[in-house]
Amino acid sequence: MLALWVYKRVWLLLAAYGGILGSLTMFPNSPIWSLSSFIGEVIFSPFKLLLAVFLFVVGFLAYSLFVRDIIRIWNPDYKVSLRTPRLLFVIMASLSWFHLLITNWRVALFALVLASWYGIMDVKFESYR
Repeated sequence: MLALWVYKRVWLLLAAYGGILGSLTMFPNSPIWSLSSFIGEVIFSPFKLLLAVFLFVVGFLAYSLFVRDIIRIWNPDYKVSLRTPRLLFVIMASLSWFHLLITNWRVALFALVLASWYGIMDVKFESYR
Protein backbone atom coordinates (compact mmCIF):
# COMPACT_ATOMS: atom_id res chain seq x y z
CA MET A 1 0.00 0.00 0.00
CA LEU A 2 2.74 2.44 0.97
CA ALA A 3 4.80 1.54 -2.09
CA LEU A 4 1.91 2.34 -4.44
CA TRP A 5 1.26 5.64 -2.64
CA VAL A 6 4.94 6.62 -2.89
CA TYR A 7 5.00 5.62 -6.57
CA LYS A 8 2.00 7.86 -7.29
CA ARG A 9 3.51 10.77 -5.38
CA VAL A 10 6.82 10.49 -7.21
CA TRP A 11 5.02 10.65 -10.55
CA LEU A 12 2.89 13.52 -9.29
CA LEU A 13 5.97 15.48 -8.24
CA LEU A 14 7.65 14.78 -11.58
CA ALA A 15 4.52 15.93 -13.44
CA ALA A 16 4.33 19.10 -11.36
CA TYR A 17 7.99 20.03 -11.70
CA GLY A 18 8.26 18.93 -15.33
CA GLY A 19 5.04 20.69 -16.29
CA ILE A 20 6.04 24.04 -14.87
CA LEU A 21 9.65 23.75 -16.07
CA GLY A 22 8.50 22.72 -19.55
CA SER A 23 6.08 25.60 -19.73
CA LEU A 24 8.80 28.02 -18.59
CA THR A 25 10.98 27.00 -21.52
CA MET A 26 8.16 26.93 -24.08
CA PHE A 27 6.38 30.22 -23.39
CA PRO A 28 7.24 32.90 -25.96
CA ASN A 29 10.17 35.08 -24.98
CA SER A 30 8.67 38.19 -26.54
CA PRO A 31 8.15 41.17 -24.26
CA ILE A 32 4.59 41.69 -23.08
CA TRP A 33 4.41 45.24 -24.41
CA SER A 34 5.24 44.03 -27.94
CA LEU A 35 1.81 42.91 -29.10
CA SER A 36 2.86 42.28 -32.70
CA SER A 37 5.62 39.93 -31.60
CA PHE A 38 3.27 38.02 -29.31
CA ILE A 39 0.63 37.71 -32.06
CA GLY A 40 3.35 36.46 -34.41
CA GLU A 41 4.28 33.77 -31.89
CA VAL A 42 0.64 32.74 -31.55
CA ILE A 43 0.02 32.65 -35.31
CA PHE A 44 3.23 30.89 -36.36
CA SER A 45 3.54 28.41 -33.50
CA PRO A 46 0.13 27.91 -31.88
CA PHE A 47 0.78 24.30 -30.86
CA LYS A 48 3.88 25.27 -28.93
CA LEU A 49 1.89 27.86 -26.98
CA LEU A 50 -0.98 25.41 -26.46
CA LEU A 51 1.44 22.77 -25.16
CA ALA A 52 3.05 25.33 -22.84
CA VAL A 53 -0.34 26.30 -21.41
CA PHE A 54 -1.30 22.63 -21.00
CA LEU A 55 1.95 21.86 -19.17
CA PHE A 56 1.45 24.91 -16.97
CA VAL A 57 -2.04 23.78 -16.00
CA VAL A 58 -0.88 20.22 -15.28
CA GLY A 59 1.99 21.57 -13.20
CA PHE A 60 0.02 23.93 -11.00
CA LEU A 61 -2.77 21.38 -10.50
CA ALA A 62 -0.22 18.79 -9.40
CA TYR A 63 1.44 21.27 -7.04
CA SER A 64 -1.98 22.09 -5.58
CA LEU A 65 -2.15 18.56 -4.20
CA PHE A 66 1.03 19.24 -2.24
CA VAL A 67 -0.50 22.46 -0.91
CA ARG A 68 -3.50 20.42 0.17
CA ASP A 69 -1.14 18.05 1.99
CA ILE A 70 0.50 20.96 3.83
CA ILE A 71 -2.87 22.09 5.13
CA ARG A 72 -3.89 18.58 6.10
CA ILE A 73 -0.65 17.92 7.98
CA TRP A 74 -0.78 21.06 10.12
CA ASN A 75 -4.53 21.22 10.70
CA PRO A 76 -5.48 19.12 13.75
CA ASP A 77 -9.05 18.65 12.45
CA TYR A 78 -7.89 16.22 9.77
CA LYS A 79 -6.87 12.69 10.61
CA VAL A 80 -4.10 12.11 8.09
CA SER A 81 -2.56 8.75 7.37
CA LEU A 82 1.07 8.63 6.26
CA ARG A 83 1.93 11.96 7.88
CA THR A 84 5.73 11.56 7.65
CA PRO A 85 5.86 10.50 3.96
CA ARG A 86 3.51 13.35 3.08
CA LEU A 87 5.80 15.78 4.88
CA LEU A 88 8.82 14.43 2.99
CA PHE A 89 7.08 14.94 -0.36
CA VAL A 90 6.00 18.45 0.66
CA ILE A 91 9.65 19.25 1.45
CA MET A 92 10.75 17.87 -1.92
CA ALA A 93 8.05 19.92 -3.67
CA SER A 94 9.25 23.03 -1.82
CA LEU A 95 12.82 22.39 -2.91
CA SER A 96 11.73 22.05 -6.52
CA TRP A 97 10.01 25.43 -6.19
CA PHE A 98 13.30 27.09 -5.34
CA HIS A 99 14.74 25.98 -8.68
CA LEU A 100 11.65 27.17 -10.53
CA LEU A 101 11.76 30.54 -8.80
CA ILE A 102 15.43 30.93 -9.76
CA THR A 103 14.72 29.95 -13.37
CA ASN A 104 11.84 32.35 -14.05
CA TRP A 105 10.40 33.89 -10.94
CA ARG A 106 7.36 35.59 -12.51
CA VAL A 107 5.80 32.53 -14.09
CA ALA A 108 6.80 30.30 -11.17
CA LEU A 109 5.29 32.72 -8.67
CA PHE A 110 2.08 32.90 -10.71
CA ALA A 111 1.91 29.09 -10.74
CA LEU A 112 2.55 28.98 -6.99
CA VAL A 113 -0.26 31.44 -6.34
CA LEU A 114 -2.67 29.44 -8.49
CA ALA A 115 -1.57 26.15 -6.88
CA SER A 116 -2.02 27.60 -3.39
CA TRP A 117 -5.42 28.99 -4.24
CA TYR A 118 -6.65 25.75 -5.80
CA GLY A 119 -5.14 23.59 -3.04
CA ILE A 120 -6.83 25.64 -0.32
CA MET A 121 -10.14 25.50 -2.18
CA ASP A 122 -9.80 21.73 -2.54
CA VAL A 123 -9.30 21.26 1.21
CA LYS A 124 -12.27 23.47 2.02
CA PHE A 125 -14.42 21.55 -0.47
CA GLU A 126 -13.45 18.19 1.03
CA SER A 127 -14.21 19.40 4.56
CA TYR A 128 -17.87 19.91 3.62
CA ARG A 129 -18.37 16.34 2.42
